[in-house]
Amino acid sequence: MPTVDYSHRADLQLEKTENSNKITEKNKELIKDYNRDLLVNDYSDARRHKLINTLKIIAENINFNFEESDEDDIKDLVGWINQRDVSEATKKDYRVITKSFFKWLNDGDYPDKVEWIKTTLKGKRKNKLPKNVLREDDIKKLLEASSNPRDKALIALLWETGARMGEIMDLKIGDFEDHKNGLQVIINNEKESGEFPQRRLLLISSIPHVQSYLNMHPNQEDDSAPLWVTIGSNHYGKECEYRTLYKALKRTGERAGIDKPVNPHHFRHSRATYLANKFTESQLCQWFGWVQGSDMPQRYIHLSGKDLDNSYLKIHGKEIDKEEETSKLAPDNCPRCNNEVPPNANLCHICGQALSKEAFDEIEEASGEVITKFASLEDEDVEEMLKFTSKMYELAKKDPEILEKLRENEVL
Repeated sequence: MPTVDYSHRADLQLEKTENSNKITEKNKELIKDYNRDLLVNDYSDARRHKLINTLKIIAENINFNFEESDEDDIKDLVGWINQRDVSEATKKDYRVITKSFFKWLNDGDYPDKVEWIKTTLKGKRKNKLPKNVLREDDIKKLLEASSNPRDKALIALLWETGARMGEIMDLKIGDFEDHKNGLQVIINNEKESGEFPQRRLLLISSIPHVQSYLNMHPNQEDDSAPLWVTIGSNHYGKECEYRTLYKALKRTGERAGIDKPVNPHHFRHSRATYLANKFTESQLCQWFGWVQGSDMPQRYIHLSGKDLDNSYLKIHGKEIDKEEETSKLAPDNCPRCNNEVPPNANLCHICGQALSKEAFDEIEEASGEVITKFASLEDEDVEEMLKFTSKMYELAKKDPEILEKLRENEVL
C-alpha cells in the first residue's frame, strides 16, 4: 500500500497559503513562522499538514490579523467554526488548533481572549430552533442601504444562492451564463474535484443587481477576470480581499439597522432555513453543495417548521397564506426594454427608464435646470459643456446610482 507523503502535502499547503489573495501578509508570515517552529519541535509531518491546512482555511475566512485580534474577533471566529457544515469532531479540531496557535503566539501561555474556548467534543448536534435568521424583508433593507452596485450584487448573490463565501469569492465573470428564464451561475467552476462539488444554479431575484454590477465592471469582457474588484479610486479594478467584502457587509447591516448577524455564513444558514420547506432533501443537497444523503437537509427542514404549520392550519380549515409562496424579492420588468429590475426600483439599470412618478419628476426637474444653465452660457462654453455632459450621461446610463450622485452634486 502506498504511503501518503504528508511532508509534501504540508509544504503544498504552505505554498497555497503564500499564494492566497484572501490571507493578509501578516498572517502569511505568522503561519510560515509557526510551520518553522513545528519542524524545530519535531512534529510529525501528518500533524504539521493538519495544523497548516486548518490555519490556512481559518486565515482565508477572517477579517483581522492574528496578532492584532481582540476577544470580539475570536468570538466571531469561533462562531464561524461552530456554524460550519462539518462534523462536530471537525469543529472541535478547529477550536483546539485555534487555541493552541494563539498559545504559541503568546509564548506558551493561553491569552485571555482564547482561554474560554471549549475544546471538548459535543454530543449529537441538537436541532435548535432558528434565532435571528435573515428574512426577505431584511434583505430588502440591506439592498436599499447598500451604497454601490458591487455590494448590492454581493448581498443578492449570497442570499439567492446560499453559497459558501469561499465559493462566492472565487466567482469569475465567465461563471454567469444566459438562461431562457434568467441567468445561471456556475459554482466551483474551476474545481475539478475537492471538498465541495460544482453546481449550476438558476438566478432570478439577483439578476438586476448582478447585471447592474457587470455593466460597470472594469473587466466585463474578460471571462477569466475575478468578479469582485475594488471600486474606489485607490486600486480601482484590483481583486477584492475577503475582509474588504466582509467589512462592506457589516457596514451595510449597520446602515440598514439590521439587529441580526450580517455575515456570509448567516446568509447561508438563513437561506437554507427559507428553502427547507420548498425543496426536497435531494434538491437541498444539490443547491447547497452537500453530499447526497447528508443530514443537513433534515436539520433545516426541522428548523423551518412551516410544513407542520401548514398541515395544522388545514386541519382547522384555515387558509394558507399564498402570498408567502411568492418571493418578495422577485424582480419586475421595465416597460420600455423589458429587462428585469429590482422590485420598487425608481429607474431601469439598463435603459434608464423612470419607473415611478417620483423618478420621472426628478428627471424632468433636472432637465429643466440643465436647459436653464445652458441658456446663460457662451457658444464655446456650451460646446465644452455638451462634451462633458455627454460623457457623464454615458457613464450614468450604465449605473443609475451614478446619475443620482451627479444630481446630488449638481453636475446634472
